[in-house]
Amino acid sequence: MTVATLQELALRRLPLDARPFLPTTLGEARARGWDELDVVLVSGDAYVDHPSFGAALIGRVLEAAGYRVGILPQPDWRSAEAFRALGRPRLFFGVTAGAMDSMVNRYTAHKRPRRDDAYSPGGVAGKRPDRAATVYAHRCREAFRAVPIVLGGVEASLRRLAHYDYWDNKVRRSVLFDSKADLLIYGQGEKPVLELAARLEAGVPVSQIEEIAGTAVIRRDWEQLAARWNREVVELPSFEEVARDKLAYAQCSKLYHLEHNPENARLLVQRHGERAVVVLPPMPGPSTAELDRIHALPFARAPHPSYRGERIPAWEQIRFSVQIVRGCNAGCSFCCITEHQGRDVCSRSPESVLEEVREVAAMPEFRGTVSDLGGPTANLWGARCGDERARRMCRRASCLFPTVCSKLVFGHGALVELYRAARCVPGVKHAFIGSGVRYDLAHADSRDGERYLRELITHHVSGQLKVAPEHVSDRVLRLMRKPCFETFERFREQFERFSREAGKQQYLVPYFISSHPGSTLEDAAELHDFLRDNNWRPQQVQDFTPTPMTLATDMFYSGIDPTTMKPLPVDRDLDAKRMQKALIRWARL
Repeated sequence: MTVATLQELALRRLPLDARPFLPTTLGEARARGWDELDVVLVSGDAYVDHPSFGAALIGRVLEAAGYRVGILPQPDWRSAEAFRALGRPRLFFGVTAGAMDSMVNRYTAHKRPRRDDAYSPGGVAGKRPDRAATVYAHRCREAFRAVPIVLGGVEASLRRLAHYDYWDNKVRRSVLFDSKADLLIYGQGEKPVLELAARLEAGVPVSQIEEIAGTAVIRRDWEQLAARWNREVVELPSFEEVARDKLAYAQCSKLYHLEHNPENARLLVQRHGERAVVVLPPMPGPSTAELDRIHALPFARAPHPSYRGERIPAWEQIRFSVQIVRGCNAGCSFCCITEHQGRDVCSRSPESVLEEVREVAAMPEFRGTVSDLGGPTANLWGARCGDERARRMCRRASCLFPTVCSKLVFGHGALVELYRAARCVPGVKHAFIGSGVRYDLAHADSRDGERYLRELITHHVSGQLKVAPEHVSDRVLRLMRKPCFETFERFREQFERFSREAGKQQYLVPYFISSHPGSTLEDAAELHDFLRDNNWRPQQVQDFTPTPMTLATDMFYSGIDPTTMKPLPVDRDLDAKRMQKALIRWARL
């Protein structure tokens, strides 16, 4: 057992309020006996020491490996001075815009500035700049010119190639070019960042680090890099081509979306002028044992004390929740989760989950309700491919669409037992499921699917259950890569029946998307009629927001479905988008 592991276990025994936060000032670093830091993480979010917040998680992973890590949360980006607050990092600056793309965080689907920011103290908007990863990287370079700069997080993952930017209404270069960073980590970053730190520690110049899976770099001599990887290369249409030709953009999207399996992904190369961005194959997601170790790290599970009790809405929402699964193999067209976290579903062990439930239940503020046992999709926990040979060869974009893959092994039976065990933890009165549920996945599980739904609806609904049918038009649902609407109707009948049998009055809270590419005003009218006839008055209607590199965004910009390369209707006019949304929110008309 390493020294770092022993230190970790010693910290683990400390009560939550005695666990030291990662330093945010030089004074806090010196209080630990550190004269300098190895890594400084710059984040667009407030510092909440919780595994659901990316900068805190990466910081704790590096700390457990023996590195001295500090965090600069939401620094003033207007000058480089704030980026000198923790001194010159010995190894690198790690830069993330935060838990969301900064443009999605700051602007609505209608391009209006948001009035609040769930990841900032007091929920106050304006604590981060537009295109935060790029701006932060520039300030880091001004502060300490020779220190390597590494991008990570959602904004970096979704902008690693040339991409359509909704807010500029144009195709932008890879964020590596705009930020002038040295390297980009995409996807789940724990393993790549540890490999990177080890190489820098060994004295390898960052310009020569080009063998870490899950990273992207800029190179002139990319042919030599490709030869060392010994994998097939896919040269995508260049930035210049996709910026001027929407057909080339759609072709680029079609090629890119085939390369998500770590076992068979090819190197992606996209020229930008005389140089090229090279995206190396994805890093495999963490194993169950690795994910358990990450969640066992000594998180304080609270905002940094410097916020003096100011509300951080995103933390309040997940304060008493437990993440049990990562990644998503559903591949919904509009969702960026699979583009960032990957299509490998990574599940924690029951023992790890229950240990964290016990820790939550011991918190002084806990009042008996675990708000969520979930992740991107609640009932993907335990799901995996049952055929190793097929998994290595697979290039499916989704394990659930157009039908649930016959090789998928379900986890519903074990999930029922996990839910029951969580309810029995001392101090826990309720363990609700706040994450979305894939009812089509449950329906495909002939052995345990119905038992899972009955357990869920009988014991784990807070009175309302969030589900996402998204639309009623099967044509639009196919473009979304969602199950047909009949599947939702079957689930609605089960929900009402199981609730009635449990003697409970419970409600479904359905989510719908307006103006998705391919959806017309007639489709919105069809959805309007369904909602009116069922007297459903949805408050949660998301007008489609194009986020970089999702399949639906590529449809929105090009007017082409990259899967079939056929044209499709797209409402880009803001008035037309407002009309679709208004029809769905019919009760306000």
